[in-house]
Amino acid sequence: MATIKEIAKKAGVGVGTVSRYLNDHPYVSEDKRKKIQNAIDELDYTPSAIATQLRSQSTKNIGVLVSRLANPFFAELFDSIERKLNLYGYQVLVSQTHDDSAAEQRFLDQLKNHQVDGVILASVENHELVRSFAQTYPQKVILLNEENKYQDIQSVTLNHYQATLDALNYLFTQGHHHFAYITGGNYAVKSHGYSRTKAFQDFSKQHQLPINQDWLFSQKHTAADGQEVARSLIKNSNNTLPDAIFTNSDEVAIGLIDELQKNNISVPKDIAVIGYDDQPFARFAAVPLTTIRQPINAMANKAVNILLKNLTGQDVPEDITNEDLKLKLIIRKSA
Repeated sequence: MATIKEIAKKAGVGVGTVSRYLNDHPYVSEDKRKKIQNAIDELDYTPSAIATQLRSQSTKNIGVLVSRLANPFFAELFDSIERKLNLYGYQVLVSQTHDDSAAEQRFLDQLKNHQVDGVILASVENHELVRSFAQTYPQKVILLNEENKYQDIQSVTLNHYQATLDALNYLFTQGHHHFAYITGGNYAVKSHGYSRTKAFQDFSKQHQLPINQDWLFSQKHTAADGQEVARSLIKNSNNTLPDAIFTNSDEVAIGLIDELQKNNISVPKDIAVIGYDDQPFARFAAVPLTTIRQPINAMANKAVNILLKNLTGQDVPEDITNEDLKLKLIIRKSA
């Protein structure tokens, strides 16, 4: 293990400067900070306080990564994870990526620096980075409800492709043939929610329905985003609107419905709307929301059980079945 003296020599600065940097002292120039951090990275230095934790073999800390806690889905998911881990004496540290891969790197560095015993990732920006950490720290990285491209990463994965296909086919049987599609990821690339997007593309191809590029919306997460989508559809309609809209978020769906109704567009008479997650507010909306229910508590507990078994080597009692982990279309008035 490298020492502070070796870090100082590598960075070309004094030992005192390195010490001040490690203690986040303000009087260290940006140039020296960069040199010291580069030296730390190259020498894989672990500060002494963290080294003490390493010798004890366990920090009793678990890291949880989500996209944004402001999203009620992630808030409820984290709550379920934290409650279960607290029962086993673990503290839970939550971080948000806000779709930033650099934030994901900083989060995963907690494993490298032995600040956490393991991590649960409910959001992934850089799959290659995550795989690298999973290989370096086997059984300490669990993917939760995320696309898993690699068999060597343990994960709890739900069938979002089939759930989306079922919802779209439901709309089709109700007589809807002109679809708008809203995703929280990027429609054009394989990013968040790609399996849902692939389901939409395959559905459209299967039923020979043209995809209107003006009715595709990416990076939409909030009710305000939903209102913005509605305004855009109305402004650019040329007297033609979709008769059904599939959204990847209940929040977006609620904002969308609100703005449509303000413009005298009836839901579902004029446009049917389907959300995703089945958040608690969905049933109480002005137009109760048809949506896809995610089994938040079951999948959170499943991920925790896998991680605890990996860390302790002991079986963790569970009564979670494959049926408990299924997504379900909840039909209400919006579609």
